[in-house]
Amino acid sequence: MGIKESLESTMLVILASLLLIIVTIIYFGITLWVVKVGSNLFFGPGLDANYAVLAAAILSASGVLGGAFKD
Repeated sequence: MGIKESLESTMLVILASLLLIIVTIIYFGITLWVVKVGSNLFFGPGLDANYAVLAAAILSASGVLGGAFKD
């Protein structure tokens, strides 16, 4: 394996990692919106922003990790 192939592999890994981070941030934003809307529909406007972010973070992390460990 030459230097050119090593650099191509490294750039591909960096690009894939950045893409995964961007997709995860978008997924987190969508999940946060779903948590806020669901909370307002079922429990009224009383959910603190900290708990909404915590719930969205747990759901996003479990979704991403579940997809990563799929057989």
